[in-house]
Amino acid sequence: MERISQTPLEAAQLVMMDILNVIHQICERNDINYWLSDGTLLGSVRHEGFIPWDDDADISMLREDYNKFIRIVQNELPEPYKVQSVEHQTHGLHNWCKIMYMDDFEWIDWHGNWTKGLSVDIFPFDYVRNENVEALSLTEKLVNRVACIRYPLKGNSVKALLQRRIQRLKIHNHYNKFNKKTEIVTYGIETPYYGYAYFNIQDIFPLDKGKFGDYNFYIPKNYDRYLTIEYGNYMEIPEKEKQVSHMTNLRFVNKK
Repeated sequence: MERISQTPLEAAQLVMMDILNVIHQICERNDINYWLSDGTLLGSVRHEGFIPWDDDADISMLREDYNKFIRIVQNELPEPYKVQSVEHQTHGLHNWCKIMYMDDFEWIDWHGNWTKGLSVDIFPFDYVRNENVEALSLTEKLVNRVACIRYPLKGNSVKALLQRRIQRLKIHNHYNKFNKKTEIVTYGIETPYYGYAYFNIQDIFPLDKGKFGDYNFYIPKNYDRYLTIEYGNYMEIPEKEKQVSHMTNLRFVNKK
């Protein structure tokens, strides 16, 4: 990897941009719809690339596309990238898909431990009836609470065994077999962000293209409304003290 005159963050952003392009190519070959979301969408619109201090990347897909992507990605993902697993993960397993790069970088996690790797998050999106978290049905709240359970990597306690069994059930997929299409979507029911923000499907599709560094990736048609829902006045650059990265002390594993 070329590191001349690059900071660790600049080098990490180039790796994540390549992962985004790999995902884009897989989706194009397999007729899978995706869109840049969260801070990555904001970066595309406001900076035509990464937010200068951002150290992660986010993509979203409707549930049907997400499940299709999960089925095929293992066979189509080129080296050195990996799908998140017990062997390949940065700071614990998550309830959504992550594409990992496990070389070259290390950083301090939320618990103060050094950890290795970069990742791109891919979030499922599910249909909901209302644009109000308070209006979620008892069934939706219960499924979300159970499906959100993340099992620990170690331990054989009764609680740990129960958590692992619940995780293997993939209750979110069973729920979505009966979930009806509406005009409103939010983050997948198995994620902790379910109900965090609601988006009209007509503001997302048909997808448009947005510049991101040397590439053009898919973005929501009405990105202005999408970003306003998430960030308010999204074109305003936050104050210096609010320009916070996710990874602390990001550095090269082996300096060359």
